[in-house]
Amino acid sequence: MADLSALSSVSRVSTFTSGVNDVSSVARTRQYLVGGAQNAQAAQEVQGSFADTMADVVRETAGDLKTAEATSVAAVRGEVSAQKVVEAVMKAELSLKSAVAVRDKVVEAYQEFSRMSI
Repeated sequence: MADLSALSSVSRVSTFTSGVNDVSSVARTRQYLVGGAQNAQAAQEVQGSFADTMADVVRETAGDLKTAEATSVAAVRGEVSAQKVVEAVMKAELSLKSAVAVRDKVVEAYQEFSRMSI
């Protein structure tokens, strides 16, 4: 039972972290609306473009998946505990679900734009 409670706490931390990321994007949007386009453009230059951010997310997700696979192989060899395997697989699963959710939202936004009349 201790392993399950550790996994649920890892899940809660990951959920909190994703919520913090959502709050920062809301703050950037609010800054854009209140501070004007010039301030937001300067902030965007420092933080990178949307495409760069998406590329980073894809790289991180791929890295998490590779780490989970390597950890699983190490466990088969007897080098890693089952708890480490479960943690790595859960992190990879969360990353993959997040990436799929972002992809779905991007596709949905594209479909909305394509339905707009000019």
